[in-house]
Amino acid sequence: MQLKKVLISSLALFTAVLFAASAGAQMSTTPGPELKKLDYFVGNWTVEGTIGQGPWGAGGKFTSTDTRQWMPGNFFVEGHADFKMPTELGGDGKAVAFMGYDTDKNEYTFDQFNSQGRREASKGTVSGDTWTWTHTQNYGGQDVNLRMTTKILSPTSYTLKYEVSIDGTTWMTFMDAKATKK
Repeated sequence: MQLKKVLISSLALFTAVLFAASAGAQMSTTPGPELKKLDYFVGNWTVEGTIGQGPWGAGGKFTSTDTRQWMPGNFFVEGHADFKMPTELGGDGKAVAFMGYDTDKNEYTFDQFNSQGRREASKGTVSGDTWTWTHTQNYGGQDVNLRMTTKILSPTSYTLKYEVSIDGTTWMTFMDAKATKK
């Protein structure tokens, strides 16, 4: 019995040391040049847009006030948003999001959690001044493909187009918006 306790303790210690060494190795690395592109989104932004009419309801105006900053280490941009949308679409709420870059998959990441109980895990690409974020979300038992296209207009503004698709080929605009840096 004593040998079993020693083996379990040794295994736990080995696992902890391995995890700490792995975490230490990750912390000592320098953020890659891909992450520098996320600098654009850092700061305070106001988003104003329109949610179109569709299977989700009548639509209406959408606004959000977003604050984004680099987390210590400069590997992730952390964002906080206060948003207002039509009541039938969930109404007002808050969200926290993290943007980063997955070097193993060579893609940008966007993970968001909101006060309406939704989680969004998107992957992204950038081509010139256009960012494209995609993910699949389940709504009422139905998988829905979502695509958000962000086009940079200037150092202080960009447009957003949020689209939905059931089959992944036919897209319907959910929301058009413009973001302005304060």
